[in-house]
Amino acid sequence: MYDNPLLVTALPCVVALIVLVVAQWRRGFARGFGTVFAIGIAADAWLNGPWTPVRAGTALATAVGVFFVIFGDFRYFVVLEEALDGKLALVRAAGWAFLVPVTSQLVRWASPRVAHDERSTFLLYELLFFGVAVGIWFFRLPRGTPAARLARRATLFEIVQYAVWAGADIGLIKTGHDAFYAVRIVANLLYYVAFVPTTLRWIPREKA
Repeated sequence: MYDNPLLVTALPCVVALIVLVVAQWRRGFARGFGTVFAIGIAADAWLNGPWTPVRAGTALATAVGVFFVIFGDFRYFVVLEEALDGKLALVRAAGWAFLVPVTSQLVRWASPRVAHDERSTFLLYELLFFGVAVGIWFFRLPRGTPAARLARRATLFEIVQYAVWAGADIGLIKTGHDAFYAVRIVANLLYYVAFVPTTLRWIPREKA
């Protein structure tokens, strides 16, 4: 079930198509966000899923995987920066999006044990991003405006998503029990299916 193409690829693509259509009824930032990231998440689900034309184990497969990891984090930081300020939002979001991947890679270089264990690599990334999101929640987010509410909601979404992923991978590392793949499915659905339409709905009308 975890690798079922209907769940891994078809469902995200169907939801992305719906979001793409809905986004055309919005304006400004909301339309751009919905359009770009609906297409992006569908491409991610296809190219990194069971139906991918990219051959596993190749340099291209690695490059595609890394790109979409960064791109997936980038969409959250775009929302964050646009909500908080809007000035140079894409530039600042890109900088944020590279923080966890670069830090994760540095840790992997320093720790061969982590580097050679895929599950530990996943967990490292999840814990790092969880820490970043919690730090943003406590030290960067203002209160009281519609834009601030958008930033807080999107950040809380990321905290929950990465907490669920990390909990699932801790369970898999400690017990190896297949039930934790069901927990991973929940986090995957948050990432591939829920984030873009939910965030699009949260974007205040003054930014749409």
